[in-house]
Formats: sequence, C-alpha cells, structure tokens
Amino acid sequence: MAPIRPPAPASGLPPWQPLGDHLALDFLNTTATLNGGQVEWLGSGEALVSWLVTAGVIAKPPRFDRVILDEVARDAITLREWFRGVLERTKARGPGAVAAPDLKRLNAWLERGASFQRVEQTASGLRTVSVQPLDDAQALLAPLAAAIADLLCHGDLDLVRRCESEQCTMWFYDRTKSHRRRWCSQALCGNRAKAAAFRQRHRAH
Repeated sequence: MAPIRPPAPASGLPPWQPLGDHLALDFLNTTATLNGGQVEWLGSGEALVSWLVTAGVIAKPPRFDRVILDEVARDAITLREWFRGVLERTKARGPGAVAAPDLKRLNAWLERGASFQRVEQTASGLRTVSVQPLDDAQALLAPLAAAIADLLCHGDLDLVRRCESEQCTMWFYDRTKSHRRRWCSQALCGNRAKAAAFRQRHRAH
C-alpha cells in the first residue's frame, strides 16, 4: 500500500484536543470534520512533532531533517488510516477481523520501538524509567503502534465508539461509570445536538 500523501500544511488550524481517552483514539482523531471541512493535524513533519509533544508521546522535539520528518508524517497518516480500517472491521466482526497481514504490519511498527531501562535518583529513592532512543525518525511512530496494540489486545471494544453526531468523525473510549457517553465532547457535539433537538421541538408546535 502506497503511503498517503498529507495535504499541504494549513494556516489557522483549530487547536487539537485530546478527546479520545486513549492514545490510539487520539491518534485517529488527528484528522476530523469540523465546520463542514476536513482538518489534518499531521500535515507535515513539523505538525507531527508538535502533535506528539502536545499529546505527551514525546517530551521535546527531536532533531531530524525536515525532509525526513515530512516522510514520517506521511507514514503516520498511512498508519492512522490503516488502523481506522482495522478498528472498524474489528468493531463490526470481532477480533478475528484482524488478519495475519494486519498483525505483520503492526508488529513491524512495534519492532521500531526498541527501548531500555535507566535508573534515576528521586527525592523518595531510586526508580527505573523506560528510555526509547530516537536514532531513527521512524521510531517516533513506535509509541503510536504500541497504543494501537494495547487497545486491540486489552481494550474493551464495546466501549470504543464514534461520536453520534452525523457530522463528526471523532472516536472515544467511554470511561464513564454509566457507559452512556454519546459525544466526543459535550461542549462541542453534545451542545449542538441539544440545540438542534430544541429547534426541532419548537418547529413541531
């Protein structure tokens, strides 16, 4: 499958918001339909790095050539859209929908995430931390592959849902006690749905 070329970086993008309650779903939500138009938050290497920092995937921007990072951004979009298809199939048909080629592809991404343990001194004593060296720019995508693997292997996919707004493409993990979350954000789609229902009721009278 050829890499998907991201659109040219757009100016004035709205700020990305972590609405998925799981890194894999936040990754899916790096593209969305807002105000009738498609928004892409990974449209360049610079945009990808900015999102990785914002989402807490990496602590600080790495030093890689811009051309290399742009290529990684294209690969990130390819990974994201592959995962979208896998998630939709798995939601519809169960874990058996994850075919051998899908596992091979995911494992190839995971293999780029070699890490080691380091011991650090803290105020309360010693602790071990996992360190992932970024000698290869493609390793930036390994934590995203790990999040995808975690969701597919350990997540309750019954609680993984798309926002109920017909105009919204956001996904989320419903961690509410009642498991009745319907919207990516109550302040966004939830309020719009309430306003639309209010108008509909008043037109009916």
